[in-house]
Amino acid sequence: MSLSDNDRVSTVHFTYKENLDQSSLCQGDLLEITDELKDVLKEIHPYFLNEQYKYFMVLTQSCDLVRRKNNKCKTPYITLAAVRSFDDFFESLLLKNKYAECINGLLFMDSKNWEKSYQLLERMYNNTEPDYFFLYKDGSLGLTNSMIASLKVSIALKSELHYDKCLSAKVLELSDEFKAKLGWLVGNIYSRVGTTDWESIKTSSERKNMLTEELQSHCIKGEKSQINALKKELEAHEQDIKTAEDALAFIKECHIESKYDQVISVIEGIIASPRNNIPDEEKSFLIRTIKNTSKLKTLIPN
Repeated sequence: MSLSDNDRVSTVHFTYKENLDQSSLCQGDLLEITDELKDVLKEIHPYFLNEQYKYFMVLTQSCDLVRRKNNKCKTPYITLAAVRSFDDFFESLLLKNKYAECINGLLFMDSKNWEKSYQLLERMYNNTEPDYFFLYKDGSLGLTNSMIASLKVSIALKSELHYDKCLSAKVLELSDEFKAKLGWLVGNIYSRVGTTDWESIKTSSERKNMLTEELQSHCIKGEKSQINALKKELEAHEQDIKTAEDALAFIKECHIESKYDQVISVIEGIIASPRNNIPDEEKSFLIRTIKNTSKLKTLIPN
């Protein structure tokens, strides 16, 4: 990918600068893996030639990267973090944390894990999850898909030998406030850096819709009983459920009473039994009281 000034437009995502500083490297710069960098990696870090790594992000502080006498910068090494596709990373993280399970190539999760995953995704978007830096997609800058930098997965290149190679690979630059945010994450400083965030450009409802759509693009939500029923259906008729649309249709049509609903049905049956001689008005009152006891739902897992 090569980005020119002609490719850029006046409005970019708040995380990024509209115009690159092409004279110097800065903390947070996104570097594409050019042929020159590939040659360097072949010699000293061949692991990072893996196709999962799409870019590198500069972690070294900007002040140490300014060139001074003899066109040299202060730091002897430039530290770069590995950057990969957010979609692949997030799905792997959901599976690793056991928030989701993979069934027939599709990811599924129940309501409890859906809430945990939503909160994790929200932290990622807000760059408050330790060890990672989220880069939201911006087509105007050539970043067609969201990316994630793993701050602990890094390499060091000699600035004297590789500064120019890194500079020529620079395709995106963070805004000043997000350079500070990255510095906070890298330095593990426990004081909040004030930055523009999603609240400044989207309403609460819009943010919720954005995050929900993102989560839905990765996983299919269902109750545990519905997911278990899907597993049984796949064992018997795997050929009938091949796509996400097939699985969603099955989940929607699969109505299975939760344990809570089953318990309430049993209680209603006991109250309604003629043998108990409970007046009708008292039956209705008892049933309403039981249903309105919210603590029951926490005591009866699905």
